[in-house]
This record gives sequence, C-alpha cells and structure tokens, in this order.
Amino acid sequence: MAEPIRLSLFTHLIAPIAGASVLFILAYGTSFDFGLASLLFDWQGGTWALQHHWLTETLLHHSVRTINEILVLGLLGYWVWLHVVVRKRSENQRALGVLLLSLVVSFVSVAVLKRLLPMECPWDLLQFGGSSEFWGLFDTRPETMSPNQCFPAGHASIGFAWLALYYYWRELKPELATRGIVIGLTLGLLLGFVQQLRGAHFISHDIATAAVCWTVSTVLHGLFQNSCTSELSVRSKPARTISANLPVEPSQPVLLTTSVESPDV
Repeated sequence: MAEPIRLSLFTHLIAPIAGASVLFILAYGTSFDFGLASLLFDWQGGTWALQHHWLTETLLHHSVRTINEILVLGLLGYWVWLHVVVRKRSENQRALGVLLLSLVVSFVSVAVLKRLLPMECPWDLLQFGGSSEFWGLFDTRPETMSPNQCFPAGHASIGFAWLALYYYWRELKPELATRGIVIGLTLGLLLGFVQQLRGAHFISHDIATAAVCWTVSTVLHGLFQNSCTSELSVRSKPARTISANLPVEPSQPVLLTTSVESPDV
C-alpha cells in the first residue's frame, strides 16, 4: 500500500469552512436570502408555481432521491462483495468504504440538524404566500409554534455529499481529485436551486449543507488516513532478530541436542 498523501488542516478544512461561513453570513445576515427568494417568487407570478411541477417535484426531487439511493446501495453491495467474496484488502476497498461512510454520515448529519434547528421554508412565510412569520436561526421561538424542518437543505445534501469523491480519487487517482469537487458542487448547487425554485429553501440553507458535507468528508478521511499511516509505520518497522555467536567449526554442521538424565527405576 502506497504512503497516503497528507492533508493540510488549513487548506482542506479551515479555509473552506471560513469561506462558507463568510458566504453564509452574507446570504443570511443581509437581504440576499429574501431578495433572491422574492425574485424567484415574483418571476413565477407571485406564487410558487413550480412547487408541484413535474420537472421540479417529480423528476428533480423524487426521482433524483431514488437514483441516489440506488447508487449508494449499489456501491455498498460492491464494497460488501469485495470484503466478503474477494477478501483481498486493497486501496480501492478502503477508499470506497470511507466514501460510503462519508455519504451516509453527511445525509444523517443534515437530517439531524434539520430536527435540531427549526426554521421556516420560504413557502411558509407570509410574504411568500404562507401563514408564518420569519424567525431567525438564533431567535427564541414561541412554544406554541410548531417547528419546521427547513434548515439546512436536505435535498441539496444529495449532491454536496458527493464532494467526498474528491478524497476517494485523491487516494486512487490524484489527477481526478478536482473532478470530485466539481461533481459535488454542481450537483449540490443544481439540486439546491431546484428547491429554491419550489420555495423550499433559501440559498443560505444550501451553503450550510455544503459546509456540513465537506466537513464530514474531510474529518472522516483524515481519521482513516491517520489510521492507515499508523498501520504502514508498524508494517515498515524491521523485525527484531536474535543472533547468538556460537563457537562452531566452519566445516562442521550444528547439532542441537538435549540430554535428560533418566531416573533410576
């Protein structure tokens, strides 16, 4: 197994999260969130006309979710086949296992945060045809108000979770690693925009989801990389040998015998 390429804490975690935080503050802390949602709402004639459209709801929401589930299950089946049938440890098997774990943990993390951070979707708000007032992320909500699960963006996580492909290809084919980022960002932004068109999310919700998915994949890759590095260091240590200088004639064979005095019978 080749020596893994080390991660840079600043380049792979601190800088991306700092950049995502700035974008989130700009979108959520200013009027950009509501400005973009208002633009999309007005463009559809003062209603969320695309909320139940076959293209945005059936094809790009339900069908995409199903395709993603089939793809993940297919990769899981392939990994199990490598693990159970082939039974030969390889870099591909390990990298694929980390990829699958990153995908699942990203999906679960976003789903859990949606339950812990109750926020309204645009279509819930009074100014967008709903019946609720806007309550900020850190505002104290009335106890009688039923929580909504709109933050962060769940559907966009189907795309952003595949940012983990960057680390998968980084281990196997580093020249393809950048494509993992392109694929993850493209899918995440596309699916996030679909939900914005339907009135399901603000753009800040998608930014938060991207940050969660990237953090999950980076941390998990770093943990498994450290484990792999430790294993390689143990394997690379030379075995200790014990030699004894025996006064043996060069031309005489060595005969090891053990004599035991038998007791008198």
